[in-house]
Amino acid sequence: MKSQRLGEFEQYFQIDESIRVNLFTVNNKQVPKSQLELEDDIPPLFKLANEVSELEQSSLRPLRNLGDMAQELAAFLQAQSRKIDLIMSHILASEQAQDNHIQCDSYGGGGPDVHSIGQAFRTKLFLHNEASAVYCYTEVVAVEKIDNEHYQYTLLFVAIRDSDQELIVRASLHAQTRQLKKRQELELPSNKENEDK
Repeated sequence: MKSQRLGEFEQYFQIDESIRVNLFTVNNKQVPKSQLELEDDIPPLFKLANEVSELEQSSLRPLRNLGDMAQELAAFLQAQSRKIDLIMSHILASEQAQDNHIQCDSYGGGGPDVHSIGQAFRTKLFLHNEASAVYCYTEVVAVEKIDNEHYQYTLLFVAIRDSDQELIVRASLHAQTRQLKKRQELELPSNKENEDK
């Protein structure tokens, strides 16, 4: 029988893309019960990174309505923003040394330790392509044994800010776009070969 928590997880779109994740085992009582508790728990660096990302999104939006003249200005501002993003990515990467960092195969989780369903984690997701990071709490909702030494875990967000959830959705849409472009680039040479014949 499928658990209610796993059902909650399956309601959301998931993208297959490898990202770095820090997981720190916590007692379920340590998981914030309200948005205010979560907000107080989030380190300032994570708040700063996401504010920078949100500012970039909101400042470029009005330029789209100005037409062709604004394209050069938008390109310049995006280049400046990218510089800041690269610096933020480097700073955020230094956060990974504190906890157990793993590589997950999708916006879920995986790792070598055996954890039971219901185990809570303080979780840090590092979204390199977005130059952002998310600080939240997750819970194991499913465990699959991959081989004798490895397990795949499905983690559900149990305490996350709305803005961070939106960031993850945006990151997954950007990842999907990158994957589609890559697939098209791989298909182009074979399509051209067929046209040449």
